[in-house]
Amino acid sequence: MAPNISQAQLPALRKRPSQSRSRALVDAVEQACLQILDAKGEASLTVALISELSGVAVGSIYQYFPSKDAIVALLYERVLDEETQTLLRMREQLTGKPLRLALRDILANIIRVETRLFKLNKAFHLRYHSALHLGKWRGPYQTTGEFIEATWLPLVRLYEHEINTEHPALAAYLLGQGLRSVIRSVLDDMPAQMESAAFLDSLVGMAMGCLQPATFD
Repeated sequence: MAPNISQAQLPALRKRPSQSRSRALVDAVEQACLQILDAKGEASLTVALISELSGVAVGSIYQYFPSKDAIVALLYERVLDEETQTLLRMREQLTGKPLRLALRDILANIIRVETRLFKLNKAFHLRYHSALHLGKWRGPYQTTGEFIEATWLPLVRLYEHEINTEHPALAAYLLGQGLRSVIRSVLDDMPAQMESAAFLDSLVGMAMGCLQPATFD
């Protein structure tokens, strides 16, 4: 398995603010960045405009952020930390649900998060997509294999009474990595389809096909 791409590979701050004044500076820069993205879009995002809106001098911004991408990365960190808590609560609610409904909830949440991340800054999201992996975020996984074994494989085993695949580890990999690759391709090629019912239905169908493969004589 290939090494896991973690948050450390996102553009990082030069240093983390440790005092209240420096935290306020970084927060002001972050909020200005978010304001520009919301109001004008990524094409208008410049350090000069961030400086103007935040009231933080350009030189002070560069003391903490080596690049514009490092500012955007901080926004993504906040969103993924928030979504991690939502994911944990959602997993607790899956107990007792039939397989198809559980998969639908899981995949709908993945689509919702990916759409949120994509809309925040499309170019950044596509450029750093491998690092912006909610399931792996802040997790202890060193490899993709560890991630699959710790998350998707236990889910497959939980529903062993509803599946008929003879290859649960392969099915877990296809669910955890294959479907995410499909979502990434749709973001690239057909982003307007991300929030369509047809796309979610198709992903659920693919997932069920991994766990209940058809047999041909």
